[in-house]
Amino acid sequence: MGNFSEKVFLQLDMPTDQDSVSDQLRIQDALVARGFEPVTVPLHIVRRLYPMCRDQGFQITATLVFREQDWVMVDVEPGDMRAHHYGLAVDLGSTTVVMELVDMTSGVVIDQAKEVNRQCAYGTDILSRITYSLEDAAHVLDLQRATVETFQRLLERLTESTGVPAGKCPVMILSGNTTMIHFLLGLNAWTVFAAPFAPVTTDPGWLWGHELGLDLSGMVYIIPSASNYIGGDIVSGLLKVGVHRREKTALFFDIGTNGELVVGNSEWMIAGAGAAGPALEGYISRYGMRAAPGAIDTVRIEGRDLSFTTIDGKPPVGICGSGIIDLLAQMYLNRWISSSGALDPQASDLIRYLPEEGQYAAVYATEAESATGAPLFFAQSDIYQYLDTKAAAHTMVDCILEMAGCTLEDLDHCYLSGAFSAHSDLGSAITIGMFPDLEHSRFTAIDNTSLEGARLLLLDRARLKEVRKLSRELYCVQFASVPDFLVRMQAAKFIPHTDLSLYPSVADKMKRPQ
Repeated sequence: MGNFSEKVFLQLDMPTDQDSVSDQLRIQDALVARGFEPVTVPLHIVRRLYPMCRDQGFQITATLVFREQDWVMVDVEPGDMRAHHYGLAVDLGSTTVVMELVDMTSGVVIDQAKEVNRQCAYGTDILSRITYSLEDAAHVLDLQRATVETFQRLLERLTESTGVPAGKCPVMILSGNTTMIHFLLGLNAWTVFAAPFAPVTTDPGWLWGHELGLDLSGMVYIIPSASNYIGGDIVSGLLKVGVHRREKTALFFDIGTNGELVVGNSEWMIAGAGAAGPALEGYISRYGMRAAPGAIDTVRIEGRDLSFTTIDGKPPVGICGSGIIDLLAQMYLNRWISSSGALDPQASDLIRYLPEEGQYAAVYATEAESATGAPLFFAQSDIYQYLDTKAAAHTMVDCILEMAGCTLEDLDHCYLSGAFSAHSDLGSAITIGMFPDLEHSRFTAIDNTSLEGARLLLLDRARLKEVRKLSRELYCVQFASVPDFLVRMQAAKFIPHTDLSLYPSVADKMKRPQ
């Protein structure tokens, strides 16, 4: 159908004594004749019409944004500027914010920029940030300001790298979870977490960039949430993977600090969410880190020996989420740890007792290998913490399938979203029991479905109907209402699970001679 913004070149007659129609109405009439109706021209645009239109002989480019009920003029430029048409797609994550500059004519992504969400200064997890906001009313503004500063830095970086003034883009499509949107809007997000779990807003709609404090002359559309825990990032992700367009049942699992799941098909869909924890992004253990140069991202063990790779081939400074999952899977398959995760000091010289820690640890980079000259290790307590995280992920899948009346055999496909899923070894994730033991061909891992869905919407305004339908008709459940959720989690804390029949491929690997 077309983009959310359109640049329209107009060549209009100059006013005369016989044709004294106002500049604004002259432009609006011409746009209506082109099929843009109705057209709203805000005051700050009206103020720019004179003398520019007359100086240019009324050869101007009007930039319009589709606002569902109308087209709003967000810019007017001298001459034909149709070749300079860009838009922005944004994923507002709790840990990382990603922004793309998109050529609206070709649909090509010109550049992408990432920044750590500056909200992290007020807490690495969302609940810490909400607690901070409750301490003082001014703290809500601190979180809003931190979010805007992150956006501003991204706009600056895109401008620097491309030469395109990103702040002059006519439209930004933004997706994020319900809490992140509350922080962006300067709203108290406690309503998201407190009974009766009724957010202040789930559909902020269209806002001017300056209303948010952004140096953005255009408009921002925030993809609506379906509930307090099923945010616009999941609605956007569904737009990308298309569970709602499939005849056969599929599972969509967006896993990061939180885990959100949707199971269903074109006839029905059920969604649920729960806390997964910072472990999947590397934020556990003394040397856990984000995926960055020098982070160990893959691990292999042969008998008593361990090898690894790092991002960009740099000397190791820590280990990220994909490295951790490899480490656990490899330690289990080589019997360095038991099914409960307990380390066996007899299995390798790399399993050492650390007096200062008061526990055993697996050294994955020795003093000679690490960039710091100190050994990098994963302690016994780290293992147990990670198993809590993987147990939560497994149990969420287990529960939502039961709520939907489905079994694993009913799943035609599984879509995994998030940097952890996209960059981790699927076999390792199945080995430790995080994901179901299904054929690898039934999985598709995508780095950031939230961002990709926002871009899809940016380039095709007709998809807004799907977004509206998803946000209003998605049936959301609470895992807290499952009476035996914690009992199921206890069983899932073992590798791969206490019920080995759920993981036949892993059981088969363990039968092989070491």
